[in-house]
Amino acid sequence: MTVYRPKRGQLVHDRRTNRTGVYMGAWGGQQYVRPEGGGCEWTADPADVGPIGPGLEYANPLGAPRGSIRLTDA
Repeated sequence: MTVYRPKRGQLVHDRRTNRTGVYMGAWGGQQYVRPEGGGCEWTADPADVGPIGPGLEYANPLGAPRGSIRLTDA
């Protein structure tokens, strides 16, 4: 199985929690993902993180208006 390797700031899907978030990086064998609207990161197993699929591209648990969240590479 090939592990998906997102770029920092990319929107990803955590299949274990069925959440979408912004990929922040990897450390200690875990990937760190932050909610799209900001907030506390969560850890995800690399095998559970994948690209956004159909129907998930605008998932937003915080209810921010579409297009209002801008990703930057700091």
